[in-house]
Amino acid sequence: RKTCDCWSAECGWCSDEKCRVSHDLTDTSSQGISVISPIKWVNLNTVFFFDGNGDMIGSFRFNRKGIFLTGCVKCRTPRPLPGGEEGVFYWSVVFEGSELVLYISGEEHWRQELVGECAERYSDIQEFAFGDIGCDGVWYEVEGQMVSGSHFTDN
Repeated sequence: RKTCDCWSAECGWCSDEKCRVSHDLTDTSSQGISVISPIKWVNLNTVFFFDGNGDMIGSFRFNRKGIFLTGCVKCRTPRPLPGGEEGVFYWSVVFEGSELVLYISGEEHWRQELVGECAERYSDIQEFAFGDIGCDGVWYEVEGQMVSGSHFTDN
């Protein structure tokens, strides 16, 4: 499915459920969120997280220069992301226990353990949505785990 942004008037600045995906990201059987999209030096890729009430918990934002987890902590990449050039990559955001992990092209590139209030806050992710990626990216809906809003299309 296309990664069309929820941060628009059409999507009510991410408040409209048609622009979100229902998914318990912290469920141990979750395969995470998998996307193919450009990773650039300046433009960010953003995944917004929502709780069971539809309230925004925070966001996971990254580009080739850094990783930012909003809502409780701010993190930077410990090393540059793969390759020296911008390009289109397969990437995944996955919870493994209390750790949030970023994989790019199947290789782990960042891992952050969430503790205390941050772990508690992020343990209730029930929905996600995309921002800053545009409709150039493609994400993979896991049947039986994810239910996408009507805004998402296959073309």
